[in-house]
Amino acid sequence: MFVGREKQLAALAAALERTPGAVLVVGEAGIGKSALVREFARDVDALVAEGGADPGTVLEVGVMPYAPFVPVLRRLVREYGAELIPGGGRMGLARLLPELGELEEHPELGRARLFEEVLLLVERVAERRPVVLVLEDLHWADQATRDLLAFLVRNLTRPGVLVIATSREPLRLPVAEVLKVPPLGRDEVARLLGGTDGGQSVASGLARADIDRIVARSEGNPLFAEALADAGTTTPASLRDLLLAGAERLGRASLDVLRIAAVSSSVSRSALYEGSRTPHEVLRSVAGLDDLALDEALRPVVRARLLLVDGDGYVFRHTLIRDAVYDDLLPGERIRLHIRCAEARPELAADHWYAAGDRRRAFQAAWRAHRWDRVLELWDHYSDDGGHQGDKDHSVGGMDSVGGMDHAAVLELAAKDALHVGDAERAEELASLALDEVSGDPLRAAHLLELRVAIRDLLGEDGLADLREAVRLAPREARLIGSLANTLAWNGQDAEARARAEDALALGDARSLVTLAALTALEGDLATASRLHAEARAAAPDDDTVLVAYAGEADVLEAAGEHTRAEAVARRGMAQARRVGMARSRGAHIAANLAEPLASLGRWKEAREVIDAALALEPPPIHRAWLLMVLGTVAVWEGSLEEAADVLDRARPLMRGRSRGYDSCLEPDLLEGRLAVAAGDVERAGRLADHVLSAHDVTLSRRYAWPLLVIAARTGRVRQAPPGMETTGRVQEAYRATFEAECGGSWAAAVAAWRTVGQPYALGQALVRAAEQHPETARELLREAAAIAGRLGSEPLRRDVEAAAASGRVSLTADPGLSARELEVLELVAEGLSNKQIAERLFISARTSGVHVSNIMAKLGVGSRVEAAALARRTGLL
Repeated sequence: MFVGREKQLAALAAALERTPGAVLVVGEAGIGKSALVREFARDVDALVAEGGADPGTVLEVGVMPYAPFVPVLRRLVREYGAELIPGGGRMGLARLLPELGELEEHPELGRARLFEEVLLLVERVAERRPVVLVLEDLHWADQATRDLLAFLVRNLTRPGVLVIATSREPLRLPVAEVLKVPPLGRDEVARLLGGTDGGQSVASGLARADIDRIVARSEGNPLFAEALADAGTTTPASLRDLLLAGAERLGRASLDVLRIAAVSSSVSRSALYEGSRTPHEVLRSVAGLDDLALDEALRPVVRARLLLVDGDGYVFRHTLIRDAVYDDLLPGERIRLHIRCAEARPELAADHWYAAGDRRRAFQAAWRAHRWDRVLELWDHYSDDGGHQGDKDHSVGGMDSVGGMDHAAVLELAAKDALHVGDAERAEELASLALDEVSGDPLRAAHLLELRVAIRDLLGEDGLADLREAVRLAPREARLIGSLANTLAWNGQDAEARARAEDALALGDARSLVTLAALTALEGDLATASRLHAEARAAAPDDDTVLVAYAGEADVLEAAGEHTRAEAVARRGMAQARRVGMARSRGAHIAANLAEPLASLGRWKEAREVIDAALALEPPPIHRAWLLMVLGTVAVWEGSLEEAADVLDRARPLMRGRSRGYDSCLEPDLLEGRLAVAAGDVERAGRLADHVLSAHDVTLSRRYAWPLLVIAARTGRVRQAPPGMETTGRVQEAYRATFEAECGGSWAAAVAAWRTVGQPYALGQALVRAAEQHPETARELLREAAAIAGRLGSEPLRRDVEAAAASGRVSLTADPGLSARELEVLELVAEGLSNKQIAERLFISARTSGVHVSNIMAKLGVGSRVEAAALARRTGLL
């Protein structure tokens, strides 16, 4: 089954459009290079000739050079005959194709003649039909094959020839486009295995947890994923043999170092702590080698690409290689190496002692390293044998405690760790368990309720009731009051939100400054809002508050139409998130805040890159949803409607609550409405508008009420705004002007409003509607909109422009200088009349008619009557 790779398929299709050319498809074994090329070639309108190398084609005694080219050339000759080449190929091609007859030796020409005949054959075939030459696995190819390939791609001059080569590593082909095949994403692996994003798989019987495990172990490699799906929790023997093929040829010292690296990095399977990289110092310490000896042992391992250099350490090229090496160890070897690694890596000692079977030392190491997840796992074991070095008491509600901390306290710390790295589901489970254990302590219960609200916020769930209960239990706790204020603000309860935020600030809660900044921005005072955000960062007690302030400032700036400033703030926030190790959690939140202004500014490729990078980290559900919302909007604006529909389906289940008020719950509705409008599905857009207006109080929305009202007006569902609708900032003013234009007002006013905002796509849409309303200036308006569509690469906007031009008989191109008579002739050409029929209609001679037609095609720059008619209709000449 072939899934994903849309970008790579599009790149190959684009390469075919601009032939001659060459594309080098690069990726590791099993990543899907051949599958990609096969999928592309399956429906291509061209002659596809395929060949390839294997380990046996490396030049050795008795092995024929150029072997990968032989099936390619044989296919071309069988299809069109060797007669395309002078001499029937017997001066060059016969060296590779004996069926052409006896080779006519020309020692002074030799290889040069062969190369020239290959080039000549390919180009002459291309004169008859476009040709795609596919050469697979060229990392195994002999030097002669590579030389012929380089000669061919450098000397192709005729259109219609595309050379596609695949290799595990880049080759020296300076004129070739390099196309890297990345790993599949989680959703793509799920589809590959017949699974779904949630619940039970449709075809393969794999549950979501199984798919998650396979994604993690396969790292998105399709071959590995399919093999793992068939084998369950173990690594299939056939796959293990493939993975260990390079290791079997290593010397003893090199193999020992590889095994140490496998054991050292095996604890990366921990959910919260990453240990996949093995520092050089750790290898030296555990191996007991001096620097020179260690370098000599490592060099063959790195050369075989079993380990890759990563700064001052090493990582396995693929985790399955590590797993295969680890699983190949004898039990005694494994235990001894884990003990040595525990002594060399204190930060991961708990995991290594655990793997070595020493639970007592594992508990001690976990406590010292604040590894609360491991402490919890070993808590009952500790209680049995008293293994911790500190004191144990029963001081809190009769529950066992260690070093002054009871089990509930460790649960809370573990929940915070899980929240820090973005594992919201695990964090919620731990926080709820802790709540159950402290029901008799109001203050602790209040703080745990606050923690659970923060966790559930990431899951898209409303925490307002829990926060009110927390403040009731602890009415003087500043942070609790500040959290309540923030949630009230998200739910549109501004007056109470401001009062609560001011109370929290008076009690010392720095985060409440972010809430006050958001409320101030809604009043239109961006300068004060930015000052409050800066104060929040300066007074922040922790990294998370700093990042919340960055996210909040970027959000209010984007909402106000300050896209460039929003981008700058978000980029600073993302850099800070990476520095403090929160790229997956809060960093993904800020990534959405960065992608949104990039999308607004029309920098859609950059927005996609930001979104792809953030989604690759598997962020918490609500952050993933926000990223998907921006991605879906970009897809709609580009015209990728199937992608947008898929994104919407993925995002809706993640935004199941109102943790961020009406803005959050209305955002998927807005995307669906935009998708329906772009698809021309007025009925669906109308149903969506009916749902929004009946099920929601849109006056409570900060961001999405006006754009949703625009859709409702366009479908005739409303003719005036609901009472209580407010407008703050340039973006909302522009949406309001658009709404009023949809209700019969001035589209010129909408154009003027969008010009002040700097959102090119929205401006282009308004220009098209203004052209329909003002035919006297339609040409100028539509040409500007056409330029915007071209610059953005927006297919829906381009279609709208051309439809408006055709309807209003407006030319979008520079004036071709057609005379009145030529315009008459062009109109009859568009009706499908022949020269003779045109002559009869206009009472001119057929010869004169033919002259007019020739002149028209020359002025329009087209090669046929059909093209002339199509261009005239498309650009408004007719």
